[in-house]
Amino acid sequence: MMKNLLALLSLLSCLALSAASPRPLRHPPRSPPLDSSETWNNLFTMCKDARARDKDHETRLIPRIPSDSMKDGTMCCGNVKILEYYLKHILHQATGSYSRMDLVKHELRRVARDLEPHCRSNLAGHEHFQSFTENLQLAGQMYKSNATAHNKAIGETDILFHYLYETCKPQA
Repeated sequence: MMKNLLALLSLLSCLALSAASPRPLRHPPRSPPLDSSETWNNLFTMCKDARARDKDHETRLIPRIPSDSMKDGTMCCGNVKILEYYLKHILHQATGSYSRMDLVKHELRRVARDLEPHCRSNLAGHEHFQSFTENLQLAGQMYKSNATAHNKAIGETDILFHYLYETCKPQA
């Protein structure tokens, strides 16, 4: 009888432990750099350097996101697509010396790597991405310099990071 009682208690303990263990999320977990104060500080320093070189404070490249779209998570993948564009075409080619850029690029690559599997087949936010690339191209024409347009984009990296922070939240 004692053996049966011990077996029953052991079984109940295992069931209780498995019920208490966390369930996997349907959405990917939040990328750690999005919550890192060190990453935010490095990002602000890099953007401050870029903005100091920017003479046009009226033009904005990254389109604004309405607050309702910011909260519903549909814009996450559009922002990830912009981030991937930044990494391949803007930050990769940046020739100017921006404070802490290498640290920021490393963390942005981590965010892109963490979120890319979630966005691989998700077409949501494609218009947001298209608006950004069109704005960047028009800025290059307006300034008669892609380097100046890229500098403006680097100065807006904190806006993109903020959008990633707000739109790429895991949902339970």
